Amino acid sequence: MAEDCAFCDRSKFEERLISETELFYVVATLGQITEGGYALIIPKYHLPCIADMHDTKAGPFLNLVDEVRQAIEKEYGQEVLIFEHGIVGQSVKHAHLHLLPTGNIADKIATTVRQDFVAEVDCFPTNHMDSLWEMYEKTKEPYLFWMDGSGTPYICWDPPAPMQYLRTVIAKLLGRPERANWRNMSPELDRQLWSDTVKRLKPYFKPRA
Repeated sequence: MAEDCAFCDRSKFEERLISETELFYVVATLGQITEGGYALIIPKYHLPCIADMHDTKAGPFLNLVDEVRQAIEKEYGQEVLIFEHGIVGQSVKHAHLHLLPTGNIADKIATTVRQDFVAEVDCFPTNHMDSLWEMYEKTKEPYLFWMDGSGTPYICWDPPAPMQYLRTVIAKLLGRPERANWRNMSPELDRQLWSDTVKRLKPYFKPRA
């Protein structure tokens, strides 16, 4: 546990808690870009990024990612975008994976990233999310990661990206640029959206922590 870390302190997000396992929390995020359905998977132990997760925890994590993805897809009727700021532009310096219903926009994100950074970074598709662990073990570099249900996972290594970069790109692509920075969203609207997310997704998960 890290001192003053918002994701190490359950009391800071308990009312947004959807489910938990022995190792992870599933939480409705602040700053709902979409009309609800936007969730985070957060390790209970402090680490800087998902790729820094130990191999023995990667299996349970990937199983949970699939479970949360299926729940969001079923409830909201759209493919789920999955992404992470791997130490790049994190607003909370504790690993957390984003999942939100958007449809298939992974290729559009890749186009935007390439336009923004041109030849400054490596940005390429990979075979599967577990490739992230293998590649990070070799490089230990910051990264951006994203994928959706029918698309290809993408990794962008060590980009000069600003704070909340992928949130900003996604919000613009979805026609919600005003929701890019979660700190600037209307607290009343956001509470309504994340409360509805908890209410709608919680029934898909049995208590098991």
